[in-house]
Amino acid sequence: PPVACDADAVVIAAGGHTSLYRRSSSRPDENTGDAQALAFNAGVPLRDMEFVQFHPTGKVKPADEAGHLVTEAVRGEGGRLYNTDGERFMERYSPDQMELDARDVVARANEQEIREGRGTDDDAVLLDISHRDDEYIHDRLPRMVEEFAEHGVDITEEPMEVAPTAHYAMGGIEVDFETTQTQVDGLYAVGECTAGVHGANRLGGNSLIETVVFGQVAGDHIAQTLSPDASPSLSDAAVRDHVVSQDDLASAQGTHAPAEIIDRLRSVMWQHAGILRNEDGLIEGLRKLQRLRADAEDLSVEASRASRRYERAQNVRFMLTTAETILRGALERSESRGAHARTDYTEKNPAWRQNIRCIPTAAGMQIHFEDPGRPSSPVQQAVDEEHALDYHHPE
Repeated sequence: PPVACDADAVVIAAGGHTSLYRRSSSRPDENTGDAQALAFNAGVPLRDMEFVQFHPTGKVKPADEAGHLVTEAVRGEGGRLYNTDGERFMERYSPDQMELDARDVVARANEQEIREGRGTDDDAVLLDISHRDDEYIHDRLPRMVEEFAEHGVDITEEPMEVAPTAHYAMGGIEVDFETTQTQVDGLYAVGECTAGVHGANRLGGNSLIETVVFGQVAGDHIAQTLSPDASPSLSDAAVRDHVVSQDDLASAQGTHAPAEIIDRLRSVMWQHAGILRNEDGLIEGLRKLQRLRADAEDLSVEASRASRRYERAQNVRFMLTTAETILRGALERSESRGAHARTDYTEKNPAWRQNIRCIPTAAGMQIHFEDPGRPSSPVQQAVDEEHALDYHHPE
């Protein structure tokens, strides 16, 4: 039977929302935006949701591995990107950094080549490391050699098919990073589900640092402030109402299977809020989302609470909320900045150095703009000194 737990402090640490997209580096039932939707439904604003990082090299086949990462080490060890015309096309997009440019640059280049008809039949480009010695490839990239060999591809002799894949969410739950607490007293959030650590784009490897740092901040603050006094418990009526609503969902006998709604949603997000966006596409995406919302009110579940079907029915509700905040934020931000690329506004606009906040209201959500403030002195000093990285990205 269901169990209700009273808690003076709750920490949301449930990851990002990249599985809203048709191709994602996450497993399909992870990172479905439930963390963000749970916080939003509790009254917490979401921020900068339009900033989604797409990794440039994900697998396209087999189907059950589509989106899984082809490590950046392939490019770091000399891998080259080609289109089906045989062009090493990064020469046109980034003649200095080539394949080792930042993720967003390479991902947009890959997507542009595919959209303009220079991709493979699987909507992919070609990543080739075969010019390196066989022994070197086996020594430096053993996992890639093994993974592709399982599907009949010898990367020492032939190229890999790769395409961009949704990989990381920079936007998320708004928190105070001094404590990691949201504006709802006692509700905390840490990790990828939060906004504010990575700005408009994340550097490789920084997500792991973020989790360790702010996990400790949350734990320390809770330990220091948690009161030994008993707090008011949930009312029996509130618990009962929630249990009834979940029973109703589990027994729903509607028309649309949860997996069908999720598949349609992922296609909408990939097509209209993916790597390259524009006003018409985002507006159409919001229209399609409203139709999906209507269909999601008519779910067919008829499954136990321990079933995957019931889990997906829950995910549908979360995914629709989180997807709307991404579409609305991307529509408002009429510029290109970081991982957010608009084909109708291709340049960064200084006037858009703002955070876009999606605030929950009785009617749904309201958009609010806020000055992000200025970096601390040490960070500003590093920016002024123009520090650069040697691009051998960790994931």
